[in-house]
Amino acid sequence: VNTYEIVRELGRGQHGKVKLARDLLTNEYVAIKIVSRIGRARLGRPLSAGSSQEEKVRREIAILKKCNHPNIVKLREVLDDAASSKIYLVLEYVERGEIQWHDSYDNPILNEEQSRSAFRDVVQGLEYLHFQGIIHRDIKPANLLVAHDGSIKISDFGVSYSAFNSELAKTAGTPAFFAPEICYNDPNQPPPPITYKIDIWALGVTLYCFFYGRVPFMAENEFELFNVIATEDVIIPKNEDGSLVADISPEGIDILIKLLQKNSDERPSIPEIKNHPW
Repeated sequence: VNTYEIVRELGRGQHGKVKLARDLLTNEYVAIKIVSRIGRARLGRPLSAGSSQEEKVRREIAILKKCNHPNIVKLREVLDDAASSKIYLVLEYVERGEIQWHDSYDNPILNEEQSRSAFRDVVQGLEYLHFQGIIHRDIKPANLLVAHDGSIKISDFGVSYSAFNSELAKTAGTPAFFAPEICYNDPNQPPPPITYKIDIWALGVTLYCFFYGRVPFMAENEFELFNVIATEDVIIPKNEDGSLVADISPEGIDILIKLLQKNSDERPSIPEIKNHPW
């Protein structure tokens, strides 16, 4: 691809494949996200108006071009191949990949200090995004990459939006990390506004994953999951004797509960998170 030699596949997801490549001019490694312009119908339904694959990737590119922060993956260049209807996003390669937060038995593998360090980096990245008027909409461990120095970089802006975009009411992202206001389904009431506080909720779900090795809300299907997220309180795991399952400080539990408030107005702002004793 242009001056890049493909080495191997790093992963694939809803929005395209990601491949490791070597820049033949500089000998540096990069990650190339390959996205087809042509979106495919999902589950037999046509793509909705205004949601074409090309429009999504153009939006992702525009967002990445606005960003220059140590806790956000950098876009190096964009290659547009009209012949194959593919767009190539050349991104910085983050060596250690996705943050590892649970083992094969779903036990957490990060201690509290490691969780706090990763959490702080994500908060710094989110502060920058929100200042730029960007809502990420898919904060989760799988989108947090670990650099060679151990710092965290937020990745995958495939469903991100401007905070002022009316399209924001549509569901996008990963259901287990959806905020209650996205899951809200009362036909007799207007839906709550969707704001940057959905990222704060997802940050809370991510911290829960770090502490306990699993998401806080689970169900058999998406409909049940939405209902559970919207109505059920978060449970802090305890042993039979009432002691906490994980060795987490009271301050850590406190910030977790604050992040996972059902009412978005009661969730802390980024400055409030940064000023929290934890």
